[in-house]
Amino acid sequence: MRDGVVSPARRVAAGVAGGLVAGASVGGIGGRLAMLLLRATSSPALHGSQTDDGFVIGQVSGNTLFLVILTMVLGVLGGLAYLAIRPWIPARHRVWTSAVLGGVVGGSMFIHPDGVDFLLLEPLWLAVVLFILLPAAYGALLSVLVERWLAAGSGFQTSRAWLIALIPLAALAFTGVAGLVLLVGMVVLWALAWLEPGLASAWRSRPVTWAGRACLVGATGYALVTLADDVAQIL
Repeated sequence: MRDGVVSPARRVAAGVAGGLVAGASVGGIGGRLAMLLLRATSSPALHGSQTDDGFVIGQVSGNTLFLVILTMVLGVLGGLAYLAIRPWIPARHRVWTSAVLGGVVGGSMFIHPDGVDFLLLEPLWLAVVLFILLPAAYGALLSVLVERWLAAGSGFQTSRAWLIALIPLAALAFTGVAGLVLLVGMVVLWALAWLEPGLASAWRSRPVTWAGRACLVGATGYALVTLADDVAQIL
């Protein structure tokens, strides 16, 4: 019974930790560095203008810390999503698949032809490339970290370090109704998987796997069309 409770917790911990680290490093620090680069390549007249995310161009302020925290939260959510789709992706393809999903889906979310970031910053092609590469890098790093920490012999498998990684989940309760619902839903799913082990097996079954892959392909295709249209309008 203990293994039926602890094993899923270890997997969740690996997803949370991987998402948090990848989100903070790539999304937070990498995103801020990307904005600094675009500031350097853009007109000095833009200094003092506000970006789509509320940052003032040319200033490093406390908003940078907010950006890191925000990307950590988003990174954790991405880590949980990765755990959900992980059984559908062959092990040897997980890193590049996660990178493609991150770049296409993330790029379609961050790139907007009517946004300040893609109207005033120069060169526009560099802004587009950076906001596609950043979520792609997040996806790749997330996959690498989660797979490493789920591997036999890792700290998450041989020690109680995974307990610390679960702490950030508590923050979801303070992100609003959606976060609280997600947290409660996870607990419910956890309990169901413990009470009915066959549910986890069903999630990995061939029919569900192929249906999940079809959904991933469809979602990626839709995001790619949206992204291509937005990029065409910007460039």
